[in-house]
Amino acid sequence: MKKSLFRAFLFSLIVFLALNFLFYIITYSMADLFDLLINNISDHPSHSIYLTTYPTHYFPWELFERFAETSSIEFKIYWLGGFISFVVAAVVAGFMGGDFLKSLGGWFLTVICTMVLLIIVFAIDDYNLNYVSFTTTLAEGIVIVLITGIVNALIYGVIVFLIAFLTGRSD
Repeated sequence: MKKSLFRAFLFSLIVFLALNFLFYIITYSMADLFDLLINNISDHPSHSIYLTTYPTHYFPWELFERFAETSSIEFKIYWLGGFISFVVAAVVAGFMGGDFLKSLGGWFLTVICTMVLLIIVFAIDDYNLNYVSFTTTLAEGIVIVLITGIVNALIYGVIVFLIAFLTGRSD
């Protein structure tokens, strides 16, 4: 199978967005809040894009902290899903890149793309910005997304690097 930076980027982005959306749907279905989700999307169409990028504005330790603090199994799945989607997308980028630079480049493009999507969603509708904080301004939301995005790119980039290293050694 051919491997390239574009494949690492494209496949990791698709996996990341799809898994986030899937975990969001599973959580709201299990919690019997699916009607609320549909109402949110119908009132704020940009919320559907937020659903696919929500872990981007959380540090990994925040996802675990919220997982530990949550008492309902439905929302434990939600918070754990944010972490799992990052890990699986990083693994996919590592496999699809072929070498270190292409894999890491594809991964960084994936994180940059999700950061840009999240910033656009925040700029379009303040409703989505309220998921960061009710008192956050757009400028503060952008700074939060940039900082957490860079940290996530570097932390999960280690996984990409390890997978690219292991698959490169086996070729």
